[in-house]
Amino acid sequence: MKPKTEELLEALLKEVKDKASFDELSDQLFKRGVQTLLKAEMDAHLGYPSGEKPISDNQRNGFSKKTLKTSKGDVEINVPRDRNSSFDPVIVPKHKTMSQEIEDVMISLYAKGMSNADIIEFIETTYGTQYSTSQVSIITNSLLEDIRKWQTRPLDDLYPIIWIDAIHYKIREDNKVKSKAAMIVLGVNVSGQQDILSIHIMEKETASGWMEMLNDLKSRGVKDLIFLCSDNLTGLEKAIEAVYPQSIRQICIVHQIRNSLKFVSYKDRKAIIKSIKSIYQADNLEMAKEALESFKSQWGEKYSKSVKSWEENWDNLTAFLNYPHEIRKLIYTTNIIESFNASLRKYTKNKKVFPTDDAALKSIYLAAMNIRKKWQKARFGWAKVYNQLYIHFENRIS
Repeated sequence: MKPKTEELLEALLKEVKDKASFDELSDQLFKRGVQTLLKAEMDAHLGYPSGEKPISDNQRNGFSKKTLKTSKGDVEINVPRDRNSSFDPVIVPKHKTMSQEIEDVMISLYAKGMSNADIIEFIETTYGTQYSTSQVSIITNSLLEDIRKWQTRPLDDLYPIIWIDAIHYKIREDNKVKSKAAMIVLGVNVSGQQDILSIHIMEKETASGWMEMLNDLKSRGVKDLIFLCSDNLTGLEKAIEAVYPQSIRQICIVHQIRNSLKFVSYKDRKAIIKSIKSIYQADNLEMAKEALESFKSQWGEKYSKSVKSWEENWDNLTAFLNYPHEIRKLIYTTNIIESFNASLRKYTKNKKVFPTDDAALKSIYLAAMNIRKKWQKARFGWAKVYNQLYIHFENRIS
């Protein structure tokens, strides 16, 4: 004996004479299937099936018409309503059409770094709906308002540590392709919660640009920054002095080592690295100064530029040596934010050249939101770090 489902299918297929009748049957099945699911959802929502006595004041209240845009065209369905207007079906959400679903998919694909042309092809293949590149841009531009709100959201009044780093992108401007910096600021608040504080596109890394970025943090409620960690960025020192004069600047040791080795021949690199290690691995500032003098006497004549870079930036390179291990390991490099930026690049690497600053900002913002869960978290072992911060900066932490 055949299963009942198979018998029903055979009965339906007997009605199919050609492609037109098959399409008509398919459309009817789709429509009835959706409406049957909606009826079942309403039954579950009210707690009793249609035709039975209501168990509460909330009852069925007719239907509203809704048009679904499908790959085969528009399909009109009847969506059941309840008196309290509390029914929100899962299969056909309120205030959401198929086109909105497509737009959500479109934005998700944009976040993953797909080009407008690739998005158009995917949407047409999957949904049978055609969009132009200008339409895709208009849809993704709806994000700009969200980005502006995110960029101006209030922040905490104190961040014990922030890290600053840049990712460079090619952006078209005035019919020319320019390299611009997306400046990322990652911070940890007093509770140890880590988050991205700001993302801004800067044409040039200048003192005025840094000042604008730091003033933006201040205007959003950040009154104090204890440690500010970054590469040796030109003009940043002056900007910090103007906006957050109490902040302690720490230049990334890893970047400093890379810069020092630029001027060193390959055969001397191992020896130079050994000398440099004795500086930044010193137990205290006095021992670090002795290691610097040894480094200078050994290599100063041959690699004066490498030695000079350590001497010129000494205070900002060795700031971390004034503090205990718990604080040192967080501030002596920018590895934390560089790791975040590496994750961003995975999403944005397909975009070789952005047409505008806003296009770059949209892509970077969406990528940041996609990986935010990994970064918006509490720092491991923060209790020990906080205790040390409180000891050294009691008047500022409290």
